[in-house]
Amino acid sequence: MNRLDTQVRCVTRWMGWGVVCALVVSLGAWAPNALAEDALACSEGESDAYLSPEGDGPAEPSLEDMANPNWSLAIDPSLLTAEEAGGAPPEGAPEAAAAPPRMPLPAHNLQGVGGGLITPMAYLINPGPPGTQVGLPSASYTFVKLSSKTAHVFAVTETLFRRIELGYAFSTLGLGNFVKDTMDFTGVDISLDHVMIHYFNLRGVLVEETPTMPAIAAGATFMYNPNVQTIDRRLGRGLRGLGFERNNGTDFTLTATKMFPTLFFGKPLIATGGIRFSQAAQIGALGFGDAYRVTGEGSILMFLTDCVILGYEYRQKKNPFGELATVLGPEEDWHTVILAFCISPQCCLALGWGHFGNIGNNDANGTWGFQFKYDF
Repeated sequence: MNRLDTQVRCVTRWMGWGVVCALVVSLGAWAPNALAEDALACSEGESDAYLSPEGDGPAEPSLEDMANPNWSLAIDPSLLTAEEAGGAPPEGAPEAAAAPPRMPLPAHNLQGVGGGLITPMAYLINPGPPGTQVGLPSASYTFVKLSSKTAHVFAVTETLFRRIELGYAFSTLGLGNFVKDTMDFTGVDISLDHVMIHYFNLRGVLVEETPTMPAIAAGATFMYNPNVQTIDRRLGRGLRGLGFERNNGTDFTLTATKMFPTLFFGKPLIATGGIRFSQAAQIGALGFGDAYRVTGEGSILMFLTDCVILGYEYRQKKNPFGELATVLGPEEDWHTVILAFCISPQCCLALGWGHFGNIGNNDANGTWGFQFKYDF
């Protein structure tokens, strides 16, 4: 009966947060964006400056343009340069470069949210051209080698009304020598060589990007790990003595992203910063504690060419659990360097190197991984 009550409380808690997030997102989607209107008032029409067809200026797209697959997910540098200078370029000046072709960015992070490999961005995945109500899905596979452990993540997302991103990710983490170290220390065989985590994601754009204002997005990620409770039970509830509370929890994020079209040697640079409220231990792989902790995160992406992007990500970590010698060490901040290749307007391959510090019983520094993502 206690287990049933716990499950009912968990479902009720998640439904309540889901309703709150939906209301916030709805208000953001339908409220008039005065900042965006003011920033674009100097252009000759009410165009979309941030998702324009390749080679077009701020003109309103036609039906033929909207059917064209080469849509840009980046801000049109020529439009922003003209606006920031106070108007159109002088007569006779060289024609500004057209916006780059559509790119399959952002990637999926390890929790299935649009961003880099470990952090989110305020840009949504595969939103579609202006007027799109139901965007096409995106799917990815990610592999990460974490010392003796390995992670596999399968993710899919869908964007609605170009303002709401829904996503699901399924992750398996091979425990490597954690099983042996646990048995050596406790004398108990946990009889599990991996754990599974389910991620259910909801994000919404609260503020659209303008030449002077970053895009701002809020998100919620519900996580469920059915295996960590089994490990706790086989250890005689030993994890609870370290701070383990339950096998599910919800992360809440607030993220701001701004593109600077020519800041990186004449090419775009995208900067992101955000905060996270979380109870998770190692993004849910080790379960969830009893209190929310606030952490910061961010990234910088630099366009080396129109289809090659170099990036750095940082994600702060805090300990929800206590430590146990040789078995469970403290969480440490995460750092990654990524190199993404946009193979086509729909396909992206990202390679990553990471410094993750302690994960369970091992240091996972000098890790590597890759992701293959496709936008339909």
